[in-house]
Amino acid sequence: MNLESKLLKESWITPNQFIKAREEQKKTGKSLYSNIIKLGFLTEEDIFRFFAQSAKLLYVKISDYRIKEDLFGLFPEQFYREHLFLPLFKIEDTLYVGMANPLNTDLINTLGLQTNFDVTPLFSCPSAILKVINQVFGPDDKYFDLEDLIITLGTIQNLALWRESERLRINLAIELKPRDERINLVSSAYIPATVCDVSSNGKAMGIRTFIFIPSQIKLLVKFPSKDPSYEAEAEVVHCDMEKKGKYFFGIKFEEIKPALAESIVAEATQPPPSGYKPGP
Repeated sequence: MNLESKLLKESWITPNQFIKAREEQKKTGKSLYSNIIKLGFLTEEDIFRFFAQSAKLLYVKISDYRIKEDLFGLFPEQFYREHLFLPLFKIEDTLYVGMANPLNTDLINTLGLQTNFDVTPLFSCPSAILKVINQVFGPDDKYFDLEDLIITLGTIQNLALWRESERLRINLAIELKPRDERINLVSSAYIPATVCDVSSNGKAMGIRTFIFIPSQIKLLVKFPSKDPSYEAEAEVVHCDMEKKGKYFFGIKFEEIKPALAESIVAEATQPPPSGYKPGP
């Protein structure tokens, strides 16, 4: 199935919108995706989330992060502008890079060779990347054309996921935030999230939320319905993007009250209430 067919099958746009975008494409000579954005059927962010989902890569919203400007010293200004990418954060020996085209393996290899880091590519909006580049280096007069960024998507191998014992289904509201200087979010507030499963020993959880957090990042986790004032300490083990910009990641606890862990496991082992329908 080609990407245009996926737009319709996955209900990103309606058949009528698709026809109108095709008609506009004949007039403008630009890509279908550019015309979909022009007509207001989808945003640029929607299109690049769609690309990311189709390529089985993660998408990151750059405005969610405070990027350390010293990372920009890794490459010259024109190199960032030419390839439209940003170094978002460095975790140990891994450099996470927001890219308009994270399927450019030649660029990824070049970044790795020049920095001696392992490079993890992430989809990001070109306009958001360019905005940050202009903020760091000052504006550039070069015309930015989305059409040049339309991507032929390839097959991306999925990463193996870490698991801590048997998993029990649960639906539990929590709050979390990074406690790690290697990643800086714009907001210092706790992020709402939902626990979807918990290990049978209570030492690991699968969590769903709206923001990407890379593996190895340390977290503070609060359980408002269980122990509102307590902050457990955890580490992200893996993070995957789901449909429509949601993220599912696994965490393991470095420190959690045994009684709290037991309470969560006990809740997960209770039979669900009448009429309860578990999430996907």
